[in-house]
Amino acid sequence: MRYCVQPATAKDVAILALAMADEDAGDVEFDRDSEGEQRPLDHLLNAFLSSTEVWAAHDPKGQPCALWGVGPTSQDLEVGRFWLLTCEEVETMPSDLAALSTIVLPEMLTTYTRLESIVDAQNQRALSLLQGLGFTVEPPAFHESTGRQCHRVWIEADASSLVVPNRPMLLN
Repeated sequence: MRYCVQPATAKDVAILALAMADEDAGDVEFDRDSEGEQRPLDHLLNAFLSSTEVWAAHDPKGQPCALWGVGPTSQDLEVGRFWLLTCEEVETMPSDLAALSTIVLPEMLTTYTRLESIVDAQNQRALSLLQGLGFTVEPPAFHESTGRQCHRVWIEADASSLVVPNRPMLLN
């Protein structure tokens, strides 16, 4: 399938969020309401608002099908906290998602010296994608804010480890 990758808008985030089940948004970290309940869609909105860059891939009908975002970590402004959200359509085509990621990640790596994230140990699809792109995947450890076993994943800005697979005809 062909895609158009461009900076994301709030409308892209809203459309993709509405297309997903509530429990799918914000797979790793959650905000909590006054009763301590998890609100993953609020987490998605907060991630979008706190990101310095958000990119969207649009299908031929103009619908967003993947979002990549990054913002500075609170500990080190040169390290970007990376996140990715996809719809089912793209998740079932991992080679397309990998190829699209190789367009977006180098852009993010011009702003940050390193990209890193926390990925739930049960999310094998995301771990395989990131490892295939050249991210270092650390052994799982308990992540306090989620109460789950998670992997810390990261890639350096020199991008010598960023694996760029053959890009099929994905872009217009």
